[in-house]
Amino acid sequence: MYQPDEKDFDILRVLLKNSHLSIQKISKKTGIPIATVHHRIKKLKEQGIIDHYTIKINMEKLGRKMTAYILVKAMPRADHSIILKEVGNHGLIEEGSMITGEFDLIFKAIIKDMDELNTVVVKYMRSLETIAETRTMISYENVENEEAGVF
Repeated sequence: MYQPDEKDFDILRVLLKNSHLSIQKISKKTGIPIATVHHRIKKLKEQGIIDHYTIKINMEKLGRKMTAYILVKAMPRADHSIILKEVGNHGLIEEGSMITGEFDLIFKAIIKDMDELNTVVVKYMRSLETIAETRTMISYENVENEEAGVF
């Protein structure tokens, strides 16, 4: 099994900030030769360490300025995995997780206004027979750590 080293982590850090960069630019930013960067990226893809590339959308520019976290308590004997997948696939849900504690799941929604929040929580989630209770928290400020990660 392939064991990434510090050069691989340097490449991954650069790609996390901007996966659109060319091999040449990654080489320049990391100080690693172009051929080595190319070979290592290929190896990282083959090993499944790089799963896919994506984009980051500025949701505020699309009018979605509110972030809401919705805690969900499932009905007794409800399958949490099914709820996670079902609600997680709703178009206004950004991400979801099963959690420990008083609630069973948490979902993050990026919405434009309270009407959209109402659509997600009241009209959709609370209509599901598998959901017993919800609690919503609205974030008034967010920060993203581009340096976050295990390396």
